[in-house]
Amino acid sequence: MASSELRTFRAPTMAAALAEVKKALGGDAVILHTRSHKVGGVMGVGAKQLVEITASAPKATAGGLQVRVASRTARASVGATTETRAVRAAATPTRTVSAATGARTAEQAPRQIERPIERPVERVGERPIERLAVRTAMSPETTRDRIILEDELASIKKLVGQVLQCSRQTAAHVSYSGGRSEVRSGASSASAAGVLSLGPMTEPLFANYMRLCDAGVPAELAEEIASDVRGALTSSQIGDAAVVRSAVLTRLASMMPVVGSMATGAPEDGRPLTIALVGPTGVGKTTTLAKLAALYKLRYGKRVGLITSDTYRIAAVDQLKTYASIIDVPLSVVMTAEEMARACREMVGCEVVLIDTAGRSQHDATRLDELRSFLEACVPHQTHLALAVTAADTVMYRAADRFGAMSPDRILLTKLDEAVNFGAVAGLCRRTGLPVSFVTLGQEVPDQIELAKSEKLARTVLDGEVVA
Repeated sequence: MASSELRTFRAPTMAAALAEVKKALGGDAVILHTRSHKVGGVMGVGAKQLVEITASAPKATAGGLQVRVASRTARASVGATTETRAVRAAATPTRTVSAATGARTAEQAPRQIERPIERPVERVGERPIERLAVRTAMSPETTRDRIILEDELASIKKLVGQVLQCSRQTAAHVSYSGGRSEVRSGASSASAAGVLSLGPMTEPLFANYMRLCDAGVPAELAEEIASDVRGALTSSQIGDAAVVRSAVLTRLASMMPVVGSMATGAPEDGRPLTIALVGPTGVGKTTTLAKLAALYKLRYGKRVGLITSDTYRIAAVDQLKTYASIIDVPLSVVMTAEEMARACREMVGCEVVLIDTAGRSQHDATRLDELRSFLEACVPHQTHLALAVTAADTVMYRAADRFGAMSPDRILLTKLDEAVNFGAVAGLCRRTGLPVSFVTLGQEVPDQIELAKSEKLARTVLDGEVVA
């Protein structure tokens, strides 16, 4: 055949499709691409298999899969396989099977490139058994098809994103009448019930609402902020982007209360100011404790003492000993609740005592009970629940619930510099009702820790980046 045109053949089985190739292009046709897919049916039910082969005459390309078809008539037993592998790359010397005698001969020509193998294609009743001799080579179409597939996947991904965006926008713009219909949103920012109950919004308000959702603010809080802002602003103000942003930031900041100052005075009970840090494993409690110790000693000139019960983690004690040596403060290591109480009594010469506790999994009830006994022994004036903003919001909420048994009175947020979004902080404050004391922004001691400020947290959440 002299034609170089690419042609596509479709049939219910591979053998039938190959027969069509042979009939149209001859026994030396070059197979460029094969695929199998289903067609017809309703939602996949009743669909039929369809085999598709793209091929050309031998002179169409130097690559691809060249097929040489030989036929003989044979009978197949009832129940024989109706479809076998149609194409296999050959990696062995040429081997020919004689149909008459079954004898096998093998040969390998020097510098041979084509290595054909004959394999049965199909056995169906009285139909011919077709055998293929295949040679493999890299086809330019293979690379081209891969590029096309990647482009299609990228387009699908973009389309899905646009659908989700449109879904959220439609839900947010719905105007309710009568009994306030509920619209379920398929967006990732939907609430647990998946229900949004927003009325119509101006473009600036909607843009800020979407930014809150994208930042990970729980949907019910984002809706509450949008509703409050819409109700607080006049018709002229609600269309001003700067005014709307300022109102959103103010409302968001009010949802994230902070301690506001660093306690430096002596407690009324006459004991040193005792501060304990609790929280899950890996949130940075030891490093944060060292930062607080440096702040109290170097900035406020306080006599500081350190106590640690973190004897489970490898090198944790050595790490804190190093910090204590650098800032020149005493350190006590305790193993039991009784030792904790004694160490606190021995720190009477200090003005501030900072207590590092071992990280505990929020799922380990036994260890949490042990931690509670340590806290009861030291009776801290402040208990900071340290949580890493890098954790998933569900993990943070679960940890806050379980560590609530330790009676923390404030939250200390760590690893803001590593977080991707910050919206879960608003949900955390609403869930616990606790103010935020400090935030940490890196590993450097004694730097990269600061008192939390509601306005800065709000801008960090809305803008998606830590505000300097």
